[in-house]
Amino acid sequence: MVTVLPGPLLPVMAAKWGLRDVQSGAFFAAEFAASTVGSVFSPHRLRRNMPLGYASMTAGVLLLLLAGRTVGTALGHGLALTAFALIGLGIGLAVTATNLVVAMVGDKAAAGASGERARRISLVNLWWGIGAVACPWLIAVAEHAGLVWGLLLLMALGTAGMFVGLAPLWREAEPGIGLAPRASLQSEAGILLFFAAFLFLYVGVETVVGGWITTYAHRFSGMTLAHASLMVSLYWMALLAGRWLGSVALKSVGERTVLIPGLALALVAVAVLIAPHSTAALLVAVAIAGAGFGPVFPLGVSRMLGRVRDHRNTGWVFAVTASGGAVLPWLTGLVSTGTGSLRMGFLVPVVALAGILLLAVGENAMLATPTARS
Repeated sequence: MVTVLPGPLLPVMAAKWGLRDVQSGAFFAAEFAASTVGSVFSPHRLRRNMPLGYASMTAGVLLLLLAGRTVGTALGHGLALTAFALIGLGIGLAVTATNLVVAMVGDKAAAGASGERARRISLVNLWWGIGAVACPWLIAVAEHAGLVWGLLLLMALGTAGMFVGLAPLWREAEPGIGLAPRASLQSEAGILLFFAAFLFLYVGVETVVGGWITTYAHRFSGMTLAHASLMVSLYWMALLAGRWLGSVALKSVGERTVLIPGLALALVAVAVLIAPHSTAALLVAVAIAGAGFGPVFPLGVSRMLGRVRDHRNTGWVFAVTASGGAVLPWLTGLVSTGTGSLRMGFLVPVVALAGILLLAVGENAMLATPTARS
């Protein structure tokens, strides 16, 4: 829920403080730049960083509550930027640690199978998707009732509860995640660089669509802010469905068979947003884009973990991945401000998606090491 919070809150904050698109895009930059920092350190102390992540999220949501009570543009905007930075730091710590633990701990024989590893990662990210779907809808309801502050308070209580629940992990030994003797970073640099680029572009594109679609629908489809916020719910519901369908498909087909068609569908759908269209076309495009995105992140992480020997080397990859969520939404806002059209801003995710698809198609040719099950 806190990961997607900037998207549905963006029009509310922009109206309250009179922000331009480039200023609004800075919220994404603050959250995901801080997430980059958290991701660097997360793999080295997994059991410590999961509860620490939720503590940071709690502080961020409480500070966002304070920002919402502030009238002055400079102070309110500054407090909100700091709040999203704290939230992002927590996301980087907790989400990275969770993905690694889920991928590597447990039945080593099962975890070592590429398809099983991808399904495990998909499953935990399904629950992430439920929060992403619920957040915009709850924001819309809370805004209509004038109780956004109450919803933020409930989120802070929830993240604080997660911190309390996970705090006992501090006393436990770090999990033995089946590492080989520490591998040279140099020996795996090409693999890690490839997946850093792949996941950087993917997280950036996913965040652009989820973050800007409310503003896009409000401007070009004549929707109220409350109804436009529900577009984000449609997007995350479709992504959730795509993730579930991908996990089911992995039982009978290879990872690339799921990955490449999903990316191709998403590319076509996001490209539709550049041209004028009806509200119905917008709804279909957003749904198809979300469904296509669904399996991409779990499959990207799984394929990376299937190629590297020392998973402590992956911290900087997750860091670069998180920075995609900072750079591409900000760049979308910059292009929108420069051209005077948010439609033109959506050229950013279209170009990025084309790059992701090229990487996915050329993965085996670009990487010399044997791949996991294709």
